Amino acid sequence: EKLCREIVSKYLGPPSKIRRPDFLKTPKYYQGLELDIPYYDYGFAIEVQGEQHEKFNKFFHRGDPNNFIKQQERDQLKKELCEENRIALRYVWYYEDPYTG
Repeated sequence: EKLCREIVSKYLGPPSKIRRPDFLKTPKYYQGLELDIPYYDYGFAIEVQGEQHEKFNKFFHRGDPNNFIKQQERDQLKKELCEENRIALRYVWYYEDPYTG
């Protein structure tokens, strides 16, 4: 995430410091879901997706496969709320080279 932020900041300037915008706050997630690298003025945010967003990981999901399902549900909710608020999500996956895509 840090490397991705550095690369994008070089071209667009620093991302917004507001990583938990009001539109990502819900009764269930009252503190709000978090965006990794938000650029609201440009209408997009970058999400750096680790392996835990794609498959069950004992460490990240605390040994419980249900936590993986909850992770996927949060990711989907974040995507939907961003779409509703005209913020396009762009993903950088753990297996991608941030320099070449």
